[in-house]
Amino acid sequence: MGETKKKKTDTDRKNKPKDISSKPGSSRRHIILAGVFLTAAILYLFTGNAYRNIFFPATIINGVNVSGMSVSQARQAIDASAAEYILTIGENGDKEEQISGDSIGLCLEDEASLQALLDSQISLTWGLQAFHEKEYSLDMKYDEEKFHSVIDALDCMDKTQWVSPESAYISYDKENGYRIVPEMTGTELYPDRLIETASEAVCGLKDTLSLEASGVYKPPRYSSDDPVLTGRLALLQGYSDMTVTYQFGSQSEVLDGATLSEWISLSKSGKRTIDREAVTEYIKGLARKYNTAYSSKTFETSYGETVTIKNGYYGWMIDKETEVDKLMEIIGRGESTNREPAYLLEAASHDGPDYGDTYVEINLTAQHLFFYRDGELLIESDFVSGNPSRGNATPEGAYSLTYKERNATLKGANYRTPVSYWMPFNGNVGMHDSSWRSSFGGSIYKTNGSHGCINLPPAVAETIYENIEQGIPVLCYHLSGTEQAHATNLSGEQIHTNTIPAEPEPVIILPPQDGTVSPDLQVPPQDGSPSPDVQLPPQGGISSPDIQVPPQDKTSSPDVPIPPQDESVSPDMQASTQGGTAVP
Repeated sequence: MGETKKKKTDTDRKNKPKDISSKPGSSRRHIILAGVFLTAAILYLFTGNAYRNIFFPATIINGVNVSGMSVSQARQAIDASAAEYILTIGENGDKEEQISGDSIGLCLEDEASLQALLDSQISLTWGLQAFHEKEYSLDMKYDEEKFHSVIDALDCMDKTQWVSPESAYISYDKENGYRIVPEMTGTELYPDRLIETASEAVCGLKDTLSLEASGVYKPPRYSSDDPVLTGRLALLQGYSDMTVTYQFGSQSEVLDGATLSEWISLSKSGKRTIDREAVTEYIKGLARKYNTAYSSKTFETSYGETVTIKNGYYGWMIDKETEVDKLMEIIGRGESTNREPAYLLEAASHDGPDYGDTYVEINLTAQHLFFYRDGELLIESDFVSGNPSRGNATPEGAYSLTYKERNATLKGANYRTPVSYWMPFNGNVGMHDSSWRSSFGGSIYKTNGSHGCINLPPAVAETIYENIEQGIPVLCYHLSGTEQAHATNLSGEQIHTNTIPAEPEPVIILPPQDGTVSPDLQVPPQDGSPSPDVQLPPQGGISSPDIQVPPQDKTSSPDVPIPPQDESVSPDMQASTQGGTAVP
């Protein structure tokens, strides 16, 4: 038990801490450390006190390092830097101009702002600020007169050099269709806006100023992304591939998007407008090119010779007013289409002669006609035409059958002449059977001709009637050298003109006044002048107003109107005349 206690006492002795305070030099180190700390504190406080009048380290004002500078020193440094300041102005066209701080008297606005910044410093925190950069921006000022003088002297302010802005617009080309062409800003600017943005730039000591980015330039009305323009583009896109193809036989005229784009416009509200004047001019152009009515025709006769038929209305004539309305409607729908124009007059063919190969050929000189169907001669015959000595010569010209009527009656003031086959082609001039004649052809027409119609043997009139339709051309002409010395009788035999018996008096049946018809009442004309082949004068001729040829039904009339000549016909068109009155 005793040993254990002694060992424990020895152990305790060994682990007991040593008392160093009693060692020489220990207190001296404490004193030194305390002195160092005290000195450092005094120096920190002393330095901090200095920063009451100077700027902290790493202080940047308006781009100038003013560390350790007083207010006046900082101002001098900032003003010196401002004098060397350059503002570069970026202009359209890759052009640049500059404004120097010295030229406009650029300087700090006042020292008060510097002093306020200095006073805001907490001097005891200077140590914390030494390694932390601080940037400040204080207001600058310039000489107003110098500034405006420099601005006015800039090239971009020269109005004579300005290029006006161009709005974005919709264009059309065959490769791309409709598209938006980007806007062009130009160089026309707002002077007040330039002064404002330049002032902000120099006061903020900015290095560059882009006039376009700053909105100094006058903008175009429409930009590429303008909703109005993009909306219009959407409306017009449908016309890019649109075509209207007019067919004229084997020929065609194509109205495409390139032309349509010039006719279509949109209002501010986006409403589409089609230029009716342009459409009208287009249709008039087609009429001038393809109309053949009222124009001269070169005709190869059955005699092997060619004649020029200048008179008459036969041919194609576009109904311009109707076709303009139709084309406006087609464009409005925006649908491609193939069509033939509306016509006032139609002919047999667009390719080659417009009269085609089915027609009646009437040689007024030879007093002989030919009727061709599909290029084959169907019938030919002598005839008797109008008496030229009485002013009733049958007019030459190119016409068409107006209509045909069976068992018509030609009426006058005091006569009625029935015919079995009535086929008018030029107003009231037509072909018909003449049962009262026993001979045809030769020179009969010169002394005993009709009032203008073509008198035919009944069998010939019947054949023509049965094979002709409304609209078939009737071509009347004169051909020198084809005169016939002899006439023919109903059997086709030649007879001498001077042996032709006188024509019998016509039998004219007049109804009694009470309206009843006596079957045996036959009264010849009072003066004996009417011929049995009483004829109606050509359209436009001077005649008694009560001369009529009643149509077969309500739809036909012997006075079918012929469309008037217009500006679309050939300049060599001539109207045939009879008795001094124009006959269309």
